[in-house]
Amino acid sequence: MLRHFSWILPCLIVFVLANPVASFVSGSSQPPIVTLETGVLEGTRFGSAPNEIAFLGVPYAAPPIDGLRWKPPQPSEKWNGTRKATEFGAACAQLPAGWLHMPAWNEDCLFLNIWTTQLDAKAKRPVIVYFHGGGNTNGFSQMTPLGPTLARLGVVVVSANYRLGPLGFFAHPALTQESEHRSSGNYGLLDQLQALKWLHENISPLGGDPNRITVMGQSAGAYDICMLMASPLATGLFQGAIMESGECQSTLIEDMRTPIHYNGISGTGEAAGEQLANDLGVTDGPDALQKLRTVSADQILKAWSKDQVGFDGMVDGWVVPEQPAKIFLEGRQLQVPMIVGSNADEATVLGNNDVKTLQQYKKYLQADAGKYADQEFQAYPAASDADVLVRYLQLQNDFFAYGAYSVSRAMTHANEKAYLYYFTYAETGKRANLGAYHGEELMFLSDVFRPDWEHNRDDEKLGEAIRAYWTQFAKFGNPNGSSLTAWPAYDPHVEQCLELGRTIVARPIRHQSQLQVLEHINKQIFAETANTQQEPRKN
Repeated sequence: MLRHFSWILPCLIVFVLANPVASFVSGSSQPPIVTLETGVLEGTRFGSAPNEIAFLGVPYAAPPIDGLRWKPPQPSEKWNGTRKATEFGAACAQLPAGWLHMPAWNEDCLFLNIWTTQLDAKAKRPVIVYFHGGGNTNGFSQMTPLGPTLARLGVVVVSANYRLGPLGFFAHPALTQESEHRSSGNYGLLDQLQALKWLHENISPLGGDPNRITVMGQSAGAYDICMLMASPLATGLFQGAIMESGECQSTLIEDMRTPIHYNGISGTGEAAGEQLANDLGVTDGPDALQKLRTVSADQILKAWSKDQVGFDGMVDGWVVPEQPAKIFLEGRQLQVPMIVGSNADEATVLGNNDVKTLQQYKKYLQADAGKYADQEFQAYPAASDADVLVRYLQLQNDFFAYGAYSVSRAMTHANEKAYLYYFTYAETGKRANLGAYHGEELMFLSDVFRPDWEHNRDDEKLGEAIRAYWTQFAKFGNPNGSSLTAWPAYDPHVEQCLELGRTIVARPIRHQSQLQVLEHINKQIFAETANTQQEPRKN
């Protein structure tokens, strides 16, 4: 149903993201040095042990500025001498968000970070590459401090910036015409692909194995990974995927130039780009692109803040050749093992939008499911205004659960293993009423919590287990280990998931009947729109 990422609001509270990243402590008088294809890097240390090494703010592509704005990323230029990699690079251009403590941003932002505990080309450790969440409009590589904690468990950890909002997902007919692939709009996804290419060429001296890369993302980061799995351009670039609270194939997504009237989509990618261009005072003409590329990023963000046109990953005929729903349905996605799941109470921190009355609720369902809205209402009924909030939140939570369930079914149908989880842990302190909210699991993965978190042995055990499952999966393509509760791969004949909460146990999927209603509605929508979507364009 409605995609989960375009409606992340300023009131979103993903608590772990607000925490400052731990400072790096020197454990040796000599800084770590590594020689890469592009030059020599001087790194830093993230702990007292000499082998706890980080390289921060490493450029993986040329700056996407001036004539390279709204173009596929170009390879990073080589440098002379030794480049310091001891501080995070600038975040990508974005508007302020009330839920996020923002560092300085710059349009020159294509940097990544590496944490390793074995700086040796012979180590060949598995690599986890993390793409952050934030609706593809906010966020930055270091906002979830996963690197130090996970690297100590025997993996190399990488996090990367990618272009966001109108700088990263701006489609426009003039850009489409300029492109040799007749495509525009998915520059943020192309950045992620470039980061993976850079790792294939450079991760070995940093202790990583380029043939054992697991991509991992939360919320929009998970959505993007799903999009990469639907992209032929990602073939061979990663061998496993971890998708937390996000995916792309359970609903229709925006098309670059074909209107869609379901799943809350309005207009096309190119139409959104034309609207922003008009707001910037740039109309069609032979010099339109030149003018757009001379407008400052600040001006672009200012205009965008007024019209709030949505910019996100889309079907463009090249990066994403067709609707991911169709690609996954036909088993043409990348065939890699996967961990995928959702949190029990995702929506409690995502804001309530303007859906407060029965009339608003029905209007919302109409925008989502069109002529099938009555079926959705019957599955999530409200008799009066007083019922709306509870039903609306339940529906939002189930959208996430359905997405994880749906992608598990698609991967299993393609004879690939999917490990489905359901995160249920609720805090005991003042946020207990929020339940297992969107992004909470990231604190357990990073082992970095809010200062006022009320710790107990339950969250220690859960954190240890989640980190073990995730790193075990990166090492072997299977999260199971001898000291862990058995996690069976998803089986449509059994319909189980692994509950990750105060207890860790394989159990039946919750709300199964309602998830099946959502699946039935989407099948009808997919069948209805199958003949109206553009055919993939040839390169």
